[in-house]
Amino acid sequence: MIHLAGIERIFRVGGEEVHALRAIDLEIGQGEYLSIMGPSGSGKSSLLNIIGLLDRPNAGRYTLDGRDVTGLSDDEQARVRREKIGFVFQFFHLVPRLTAAQNIELPMVLAGIAPEERQGRIARLLADYGLEERAGHRPDQLSGGQCQRVAIARAMAMQPEVILADEPTGNLDRHTGQEVMQLLEGVHRAGGTLAVVTHDPEIGARAARRLRMIDGAIHSDERGDQRG
Repeated sequence: MIHLAGIERIFRVGGEEVHALRAIDLEIGQGEYLSIMGPSGSGKSSLLNIIGLLDRPNAGRYTLDGRDVTGLSDDEQARVRREKIGFVFQFFHLVPRLTAAQNIELPMVLAGIAPEERQGRIARLLADYGLEERAGHRPDQLSGGQCQRVAIARAMAMQPEVILADEPTGNLDRHTGQEVMQLLEGVHRAGGTLAVVTHDPEIGARAARRLRMIDGAIHSDERGDQRG
């Protein structure tokens, strides 16, 4: 499903080149659950941003569902991203002035989905993530765990094939973090592809496949029984 070949990402900082990603070769199959671990600055988030079409590599090729998406225009990449990929971030990235229901609805509005279809999906997602009583609340009226549930529901609004989570428990207490991981793993159990960037070895160990990155390169790629 996801195939990266020779991916390089270079940033210029203070006149110097910083290699965020070095010759990354990676294949991720449909329905896989993997964690991406490593120290700060190892390239974890840079890799996730490339996979999520939030950033472009300086070299290499990215194929998604058999289609080379490396050289697509910004608009074309945005369409692929909207249709195939959902994102969950550490700091939620909810729109402050919108209610929980409106935040969940937003990607569907941008995609031009009819109001009737939007309302049906919103109702199902609010129920699935235990948010029915918080539908009219803004982010500042929600707990951290509730905000992350809204973010996951929003990520699922377009029924994506891939969910990318960047430190999804990093801003939550341990108990709430476990609940959030169980929700994300539910997406995987339903057949979705799930990739989680994390500093937490316990969170990383939940995945059946575990990548470890060092200095922009994949240092190890372990497979084993899922521990979640």
